[in-house]
Order: sequence, then C-alpha cells, then structure tokens
Amino acid sequence: MMNVVQRRSRGEDTSDLAACMCVSKSWRQLAKDDYLWKRLCAQRWPSTCHSQGSSLAIGESRGYHKLFTSFSQKRQRSRPMPAPKLTFDDLEFYVDIWEGTSSVYSAVVNGALVRTQIFDPPAGIWESMQVHLQSQAYKMAVPVSSQFEVCFSEDIHVSLLVRRRDQDRVACIIGKSGFDYVDGPGYRAHAYDYLQISPLYPFVSEIRAWIALLLVDGKCGRMEVFGIELDFTDAANNDNEVLCLLEILDWNLKIQCFFLGFKKSAKVASNSATAEKKWLTTRGFWKRKIMLQIPFFQK
Repeated sequence: MMNVVQRRSRGEDTSDLAACMCVSKSWRQLAKDDYLWKRLCAQRWPSTCHSQGSSLAIGESRGYHKLFTSFSQKRQRSRPMPAPKLTFDDLEFYVDIWEGTSSVYSAVVNGALVRTQIFDPPAGIWESMQVHLQSQAYKMAVPVSSQFEVCFSEDIHVSLLVRRRDQDRVACIIGKSGFDYVDGPGYRAHAYDYLQISPLYPFVSEIRAWIALLLVDGKCGRMEVFGIELDFTDAANNDNEVLCLLEILDWNLKIQCFFLGFKKSAKVASNSATAEKKWLTTRGFWKRKIMLQIPFFQK
C-alpha cells in the first residue's frame, strides 16, 4: 500500500488508495489512515499541512482523506437543467434590417415557426452553403418569405426584439448592430450584440447573440437574402437552453404601452395643464416616435 502512495506522489499513473479500500475490510481500515492521505495532500496542496497560530491545519481539522477525496476531482453537474417555463409558442420575434437609413426588411416571426434548419433553400446556392444547412449544429433558422437584396458596400445593420405573449413584455436581443463580418466563401454575413440580462441575475453577463444572413448571388453585384439564423453558441445549444436563457433577459415594460395602446408611456405629470405636455402623453406622439426606430410598427 505504501508503494501505491509513493508511486502517486511521483506522479505515476496507477491505482489510488480508493482502489485499495475495495480489497478487503482490513485493507479498507489501513487505506483510510490519515497518514497515507496526508502524504497525497502534501504533494498536491502543501499549504493544507501548515497550521496558523493555535489553529489546526485544515487537513488535521477536516481529515486528509475527506479533504483529498472532496477536491481532487472535478465534479460533474449533478442536477439537470430545470425545464423552461417559456415555450416557443409564447414568443414573437421582431426583425428589422436597414441598408443605410432605408428599411429593407421588417417582419414579425412567430416563435413556433423557428426551426433548426431551412429545408427548402433556393436553387443556385453554393456547396459551402449546402454543407452549412445540412450540418447538425444547433441554430435557430427562419426562412425569408419575401427575399430581399443587400449590398455590403453600404452600412447594413439589424435589430431584433422578442415579445412574450404570455406576459406581453418585450426584450431586446440585438440592438441595431452592423454586419461587420462577411464570410464570402460561406455566403453568410454576421452581426452580434451582448444580451441585456435582468438585474436579478447580476453575475450573468457577456453572453452574445449572433445573427446571420444566409446569402445567394443576386443581380448587379448585390446579394440576395433567403434566410436568417440566430444562435447563442456561447451559452445555449438546444431548445431548452435557449428558452432558459430568454427567461432571464431584461423584459422591459416600457414598450408594452405601444402594443396595448396606452396613452401614457413617460413619467409626465398627469395633471399637467400645458398643451405641450398633453401632446407628449398622447398615443400619436409616441407611435410616430417609435415608428422611426422600429419599422414593424408601420404594419
């Protein structure tokens, strides 16, 4: 048994003391001796054998056997991810794409229509795009019902909002980000933004949402968009993980008033007597203001 400890202390790949404990009852009692485990702890964490003042060393107080077996191996996730409360049927995605200052695409996509694959791509796509569409990597894909063209010599940017129909709340996934990376051989253009997480989760941050335009050659040097992909490869790689991630977004109530037709959406005194402040609280003013930023409200 001492040979086992000596070989472990030299870093050789051999059975540890835990295996010796399975041989017999007498071996089990011997293998549980803290003197043997202290040598392993001293080799891995020398500081655990040192005392501070009148207090015992951490290994002495906890037991070196318990200390080593508790922290020598990485623990696997013991509990599965909880089932999400959201479903894709509860969601609506609001996609707006601009070329310069002109809106070239604006659509409301029901969450139930989001698929992991585009099954009917147009004719004429390149082999690299075919390989990408047939890959098993998780992605949320939406076919574009009315294809549109873009020219990447112009400033192309996108915004993406999501609405919870069960609570009538809105969150921002991508806030007017540019397609700064164009994969020419792959016929994809990529944009990303960092998710706005609820303040209830202060230790969750820096999670990126990626959106990609799926392209095919168009006319006069322009590219035709036939699909849009969304993924959260940094954090979520299946439906349940995506839904759990969307649950912790900062769901904002301020835009709710535009869906419900509320007359007041700003903190303006309700008893104001001036015509200007009355105009600021009307539905017409705020509807015109938000239409400039989010074209889907024009529909």
